[in-house]
Amino acid sequence: MTSICNYSHPELQITKGLTRQDSGILFPYNPEFYKLASGLYGPGTLYCWYLLIISVIINWLFHKKDDKGYRRPGVSNDLLAALAYPTFAATDALIHGLRILKLEYRALAIFCLRNPGVDLNGFGTFNHTQLDLRLPIPPEIVTLGQHAIDLGGPLPVCYTFMFIVFVSGISYFAGLKDQFYWEPTTWGKRLVSATYGYVFLTLTIFHFSLGDIGISMALCMDEALLPFILAFLLLFCAWASLGTLVWIVAYIESCYWCYRERDYEGPKGVDGSVWAAVMAGFMIYYVKVNGTPLTPDVAVSISDRDQIAALIGGIVTLCFTVTHSIRAHSKKDEEAEGEEMERLTGDV
Repeated sequence: MTSICNYSHPELQITKGLTRQDSGILFPYNPEFYKLASGLYGPGTLYCWYLLIISVIINWLFHKKDDKGYRRPGVSNDLLAALAYPTFAATDALIHGLRILKLEYRALAIFCLRNPGVDLNGFGTFNHTQLDLRLPIPPEIVTLGQHAIDLGGPLPVCYTFMFIVFVSGISYFAGLKDQFYWEPTTWGKRLVSATYGYVFLTLTIFHFSLGDIGISMALCMDEALLPFILAFLLLFCAWASLGTLVWIVAYIESCYWCYRERDYEGPKGVDGSVWAAVMAGFMIYYVKVNGTPLTPDVAVSISDRDQIAALIGGIVTLCFTVTHSIRAHSKKDEEAEGEEMERLTGDV
């Protein structure tokens, strides 16, 4: 069986005389596969959504306290925008999934294009004969690849959103609300819960519509696991970088005091930095081996004008939220100082 999975490895095929395109990772010599791909899932739009989520988190964690000392964040513009994106992505995935009900091997095509480095021998019998990419590709392969590439955009968005809400919910019920005096409004919680339920239901219908339950469940597990891996990868990389920087500063300081003939215990914490670096290296290796792209492969560059515009929108929103939180905190400190001065004046 010669499938779309064979064409997604151009380095193994005959490409002499073909021109490599600037955009597109899986099909650099065949831009026709990206005909249905949308810039709505390009890197600029995706990073803009990440910045909106960070804006929501900052707004909720540093919201002004009420008379009882609780922070009660509710529905805001950045929250609505952050929820609208996965809602649209889930709807988009479901509609495209229903459109390809008659396409054979659709589950396998989506799975192998999302994980090009995975060994697929256990999923079927493949023709490993070297392909000549200079020859016309069968229309049914092109159609299947176009839909699979298109579905590679909304799926990561949906699963990333579910991961964020899942972790936030676990933190909330684990005691975050009591520790930080944090209690979102009823409408805020209902809106997030309703969006989560809609995305979950839509993805469930989508996976059952793929036909092959085994491959569909493998795709589901892989997509659900990827946000956890990327989140821990970011955490460990930041930990290793910060820990290494602190250790270097401490080492320079220890050398200085040793030179001044002062007692100094020397730098500490290097073991934690090394452990974090090892974990980060393992996760980078895992992502590299599977060939999983950090952003959907939709043949869109972040240098495109629409992607730059979306990214600037996210940056501006985050900067506004941070500035607003700082100003609100400063105003709160000024009010507290004023009340303290009034109390002292009254005592006098």
